[in-house]
Parts: sequence; structure tokens; C-alpha cells
Amino acid sequence: MWVYIALCFIPLIAMFICIALLAKGFKVWKGLVACLLGLAAVIPIAIMQMFVGGLLSAKNLLGVLISAIIVNGLIEESIKMLFLFLLPSKNTRESLFFLYSMLSGMALGCCETLFYLISGFDSLGLRMITAVIIHIACGALDGLFVYGIKTKKLNFSPFFFSVMLHGIYNYFAGFGQNSLYFYLSFAVILFGIIECRVQYIKIRDSL
Repeated sequence: MWVYIALCFIPLIAMFICIALLAKGFKVWKGLVACLLGLAAVIPIAIMQMFVGGLLSAKNLLGVLISAIIVNGLIEESIKMLFLFLLPSKNTRESLFFLYSMLSGMALGCCETLFYLISGFDSLGLRMITAVIIHIACGALDGLFVYGIKTKKLNFSPFFFSVMLHGIYNYFAGFGQNSLYFYLSFAVILFGIIECRVQYIKIRDSL
């Protein structure tokens, strides 16, 4: 069991160390708080997804897409975003808050990967990579939205893209590797990374 935990969280530890060494002004304690917030969000997310998911009955592909946007997108990113309000932002510039938010999203993504590993999820290696990356991107977008509110520079688009990208990613990833639709999830991830840069520049330039 401890081997599984180590395997899933090694990427988070490696990324944390790299940011701590390279990012000027990075506070280790804030980074740890960000990671703990990401992990803490797992429980309410699981409860809400179980409850709401049981109420949704998708009968066609459009229904599955809508369900993914609601369950995986809206619920998950809303809770992740709300937890980021607990992340101290005083005297924290936007670039650092962006990095803290990435760590928070990655912590949740690594925890989710652990669940996949325990449950014997198929195509685990690929899922570990893609799921963690989408969580990092969406966590960063959630963080930009929160930072915008805290600095009175409200910009709703980061949160909107976070919800939509996560939902659409899960929709395509759910097809499995035998389907060509599965590989569209890579395009969603790429778009998410690009959108992180676009939204970050918007926030930076507005301050």
C-alpha cells in the first residue's frame, strides 16, 4: 500500500521541490497548505459526485457529455475553487498564487490516481499522466479566478474554462484507448495548458 502511495505522489513531490528551488519568493509552508487543500477537497467532491451522479441518467452521448460537465466539471472544480479561498494570498504575487494553485490541483490529481491504482483501473499509466495534467491546468485556472476575486479584478472566464475543460476531458477519456475519441482528450489537455497561459497574462496585465 505504501508503495502505491509513493508511486502516485512522487510527481507531486518532484514538482514541489523544483518550484521551491526555482520560484523566487516561494513559501514552503504555503505550498504545503496548497497541497493539503487539494487533498482536503477530495472528500466533499466524492460525496457530491456520488449524490448528483446518482440523480443523472444519461441515455445518449449528449447526455453523457452534459453529465461529465456537471459531475466532473462543475462539482469538482467548484469545490476545488472554494478551497483555494483558504489559501493565504496576502503579499503573494499572481505568479506565486498561480504556482500554489497548480500544486493544489496536482495533489488532488495524484490522490485520484491512487484511487485508480487501488481499483485496478485499465490503462493506468496513461491515465496517471493525463488526469494529473488536467488537474494541474484546471487547478491553476481555478486559482486565477480566486486571485482575481481577492484582488477585485473579477474575471469569470478562468473558472468557466476550468469547468468545461475538465468535463470535456472526462467525456473523451471515458471512451477508452480503443476508441479514436479517447485521443481527443489530449487536445483538451493541450488547450487547457494554452488557456492557463492566456488567462494568466490577462490577470497579470490587469493588476
